[in-house]
Amino acid sequence: MESLYLSILLLVTAVYKLIVYPAFLSPLARIPHAHWSSGFCPLWIYWMRWTSRENRTVYERHMRLGPAVRLAPGLVSINCFDEGLKKIYQGGFPKPVFYFRGFAIYNTENIFTFEDNAPHTARKRQISNTFSKSFVLASPTARASTRDVLFNTYLPLLSEAARSQTPVEVLQMNYSYAMDTFVGWQFGRSLSSNMLGDARERQMYLDGFFAPYPYLFWMYYFPGLAALLRKVGVYLVPQSVDAKFGAIEDWNLEKCDRAQQLLASGKPLAPENQPVVFEQALRAMSDLTAPARAYPQRLQIASDMFAHNSAAFETSGNTETYLMWEMSRNPEWQARLYEELRGVSPSLVQKNKAVVQMEDMPEPRDLDSLPILHAVIMETLRLWPAVPGGQPRVVPRACSLGGYDDIPAGTVVQSYAYILHRTPEVFPEPHAWRPERWLDADPEHLAVMKRWFWGFSSGGRMCIGSNFAFYSMKYLVAAIYANFTTTIHDHGDMDLLDAYLAGPKGHRLEIKFTERSSQGESI
Repeated sequence: MESLYLSILLLVTAVYKLIVYPAFLSPLARIPHAHWSSGFCPLWIYWMRWTSRENRTVYERHMRLGPAVRLAPGLVSINCFDEGLKKIYQGGFPKPVFYFRGFAIYNTENIFTFEDNAPHTARKRQISNTFSKSFVLASPTARASTRDVLFNTYLPLLSEAARSQTPVEVLQMNYSYAMDTFVGWQFGRSLSSNMLGDARERQMYLDGFFAPYPYLFWMYYFPGLAALLRKVGVYLVPQSVDAKFGAIEDWNLEKCDRAQQLLASGKPLAPENQPVVFEQALRAMSDLTAPARAYPQRLQIASDMFAHNSAAFETSGNTETYLMWEMSRNPEWQARLYEELRGVSPSLVQKNKAVVQMEDMPEPRDLDSLPILHAVIMETLRLWPAVPGGQPRVVPRACSLGGYDDIPAGTVVQSYAYILHRTPEVFPEPHAWRPERWLDADPEHLAVMKRWFWGFSSGGRMCIGSNFAFYSMKYLVAAIYANFTTTIHDHGDMDLLDAYLAGPKGHRLEIKFTERSSQGESI
């Protein structure tokens, strides 16, 4: 009888702790639930993730239920500024283990994965000056990389396609452009990638980078289970994924080692060969003169370098592709941008030179100041964010969020660029691509839109590469639409993947490029 009473007591206690308290008595119980089970069970949100419906479904819940929605017993989505973005992301809430599971390279932390803010701040301080807007705009290495990749490789390929009236699949081309320009700045011209010109390197990298994507659910949320089942021969993540991804880890590590050898040699380097990003990290974290492959913090530096270049290629490549999609569907914006670009000096128009020199390129500051160019990029980043999914943080101490008090410490809270950017009170006609919203808004509304804009996250943990991303994208978009008009030839499903990181579902956009005449007309 005594054992029966004990069993009943344990059962009642379990029901109270696992169901009654979290669902009805916890401070989180007052927050509207995304699903009737969200108060005591995480299965609903896992099902949304497994079926690739999280971003859209949570958006619908926010539009119906308000700025705070409970997604699981310890998970809350927040969609507001003062008691949301500002408090969480500018307030330094730490990251959860999610980031290490998904983005640690060589099983080593990097600037993106640190959970606590102190090590992240220390790492960021070591390299942040290199990524500042003033440094990027003035960098001769960035300028040389853009000349080599955009003016001497990318545009000639488009001209050839235009003359032969051959459509161009631009998604892979834009991935390649974004990677080659960034790596040329990161490691210097002599160690740059050549994804635009080398089909084997391009395919190796794209195959390796995207190999894990069908299995990210297990890697992000159940890595322990996946590891356990591997021990008995059950592979939730196939071994082929390890091999393909390992190949691009090796590719990145080889570039780090070769850059370190180059610097250790002490030989003077021309500006275009300066490994700008790598050298700054090496100076701050290691030893310029250490023996090859034996420099201190080798894997930490390599993990950081991988985080930088992989983010640069995927996010910028997706954004550039969506921009071409929208511009091709809106020829009036091609005309408006072309008129703006006609005032740029030196002219962006290709002059049929075998090699474009640096003095033939407009200054980056001149491009940066163009309002229409900026507006079409901002609107593309708003409507088609490259990181649309929830960006989780951990509540460090009890606080108020989204209009609800006493959110307990340890609660995971997150906001979504997908939802923030489609909030109609901030962005009227939120599902329409309308660059004019960035040009015609009154100063007060423009300030509100900028606060809610989350194309690069916000606060101390926002994307460190945003300035280079704008630099690279503005040169590309300006050069294309100064020289060509674009129309859509064919495409896969252009809807945004419903995931943490996202590009077009169909992974394919074919564009026809038509060269402009000297008078600006298509020929």
